[in-house]
Amino acid sequence: MLKYTEADLNVKGVKIHYYRTGGNKPPFILMHGMSDNGLCWTPVAEVLSEKYDVIMPDAQGHGLSDRLDKNFTFQSHADQVIGLIKQLKVKKPLIMGHSMGAGTIVQIAVNQPTLPRAIILEDPAWMPSPLTSKNEDEVKKQSEGFVQYFSGLSRKTLPEVIAECRAFNPSWQEAEIKPWAESKLQFDLSLFSVMTMDPNLYKEFVPRIKCPALLIIAENGIVSREVAENAAKLWKSKKPFRWVQIKGATHNIRRDNFPAFRDAIFNFLESLPA
Repeated sequence: MLKYTEADLNVKGVKIHYYRTGGNKPPFILMHGMSDNGLCWTPVAEVLSEKYDVIMPDAQGHGLSDRLDKNFTFQSHADQVIGLIKQLKVKKPLIMGHSMGAGTIVQIAVNQPTLPRAIILEDPAWMPSPLTSKNEDEVKKQSEGFVQYFSGLSRKTLPEVIAECRAFNPSWQEAEIKPWAESKLQFDLSLFSVMTMDPNLYKEFVPRIKCPALLIIAENGIVSREVAENAAKLWKSKKPFRWVQIKGATHNIRRDNFPAFRDAIFNFLESLPA
């Protein structure tokens, strides 16, 4: 069972809750995706905590962190992680993020290029086609569908959400189920109305990343092989860029195929200079 402490930090007037395994080890920050919370990384944190001091924040609007306010923008999440790193006085952390959290990490790597030791991106919102009036309508409809789905979950009890998660995700290990369910009852639905992500921004951001990077994509996720290959072509840093596709996985890569996800991470980490 994962052992950790938890606490709050005030970052520019916003309470950010976080979990930490501790120890005199290199720091490793894990940023969750939209609607999740820090503890949704529990199975990954368990395997990382032997070698790393794992820090798992609840992003604003998620978990036990503050709800969204009028000043919130997509950049806020990145600024809050940077504030957390400074307040905790950790140096050169490894940073990994899933989906929305991967987008947060990219912003950190672009805006603070010397801050991360390396970054790992689990299926960020990178798509091959630019936004047009047609697919903007599709994105809007998809967002409305998400709102309806999560609104429905928020009206259920925790045992009901756990049961639904098990029914729809029979291959997930049990350690994934409860944190996922709890996070859905803590999620600030207003995020859908204030947070927009341009899926084509990776073409601008990738050439500006200086630290080593690993992109993990799914067989049936958001990032296609075409986009991963294009990202590799756009890479300008002398530091390494890798990408790997996990078979039998959807957008929740680590939950769908944990062994392959774990191996991809450790293969990358072992390649990094001491």
